[in-house]
Amino acid sequence: MGKWLGWFGAVILVAVAAAFVSNGFPASTTLPAPEVLGSELTSTTSTTINDAATNDTATTTQPPADNPIHIAVLGDVGTGEEEALLTADSVAKEHARHPYDGMLLLGDNVYEDGNPDRLDAVIFEPFSPLLDSGTTLWAALGNHDVDDGFGPAQAAALGLPHEWYSVEIGDGVLIVLDSNQPREEAQQAWLEETLANSDHAWRIVAMHHPLFSAGVHGSSERNREAFLPILERYGVDIVFAGHDHDYQRSKPQEGILYIVTGAAAKLRDTGTAYFTEVSSSQYHFVDMMIYPDRIELQAIGRDGVFDSTTVALS
Repeated sequence: MGKWLGWFGAVILVAVAAAFVSNGFPASTTLPAPEVLGSELTSTTSTTINDAATNDTATTTQPPADNPIHIAVLGDVGTGEEEALLTADSVAKEHARHPYDGMLLLGDNVYEDGNPDRLDAVIFEPFSPLLDSGTTLWAALGNHDVDDGFGPAQAAALGLPHEWYSVEIGDGVLIVLDSNQPREEAQQAWLEETLANSDHAWRIVAMHHPLFSAGVHGSSERNREAFLPILERYGVDIVFAGHDHDYQRSKPQEGILYIVTGAAAKLRDTGTAYFTEVSSSQYHFVDMMIYPDRIELQAIGRDGVFDSTTVALS
């Protein structure tokens, strides 16, 4: 699977590279989002990016009410070292009990420089129990993925339609932002347009740099300035981020829950702030179950579940 994905990513990279302009973005590219969630739920979405427009042609089959959408969420996993492999093993064990429909990576997918040549070692092979059985992979890009110029190549190798994109999943939508470029006007306009046109039952946002964090890096002011007014205006449900190597769950801020989950492979001390509900410094990933009326989240560490919460859907 890892070798096939590497070959497939290389083919995509050649096609995408031809359309890239000097700033590293396609001037106007329409690409299909990947099929999601196997036989229980399929969705195909065409998205035009970098001109603040979308062209969505989605068909969805809703999962049964007692069969939730199951997604693993983890950040800063890309070392290929012992702790990362232990996290991958924990995700695989949960997958064996209740298979994951999707896996969402929150950036710093490849340490230290983002080189996609290492994806086999740090992503495709460690998570092969999921990916070889049909789990869909989504990812945001982190600072370590882009600082040496590998961002577009890594995105292509991962099969992503762009550095920022959205995917319809059942009656909801996952919006992935590139927090390395919060001041990119095209991205801000696209986010505004995407949310303004959304009538989805739930809306989840993923990015690398956190908007609310009491960890070592703290809250990203650049990303707050760029994205927070838009997210609050349209009332998304959950915002996931990594970057700080810890776990944090916020008190709802203007009705939005913020989760930092950046300790899949590296660990740092964390803290608390006025927005903190829970903070913990331990290796972990987040297990997410999406039901028609609620989203259930569990933080799973080396010794099992250490935090859980439920977000009601109106």
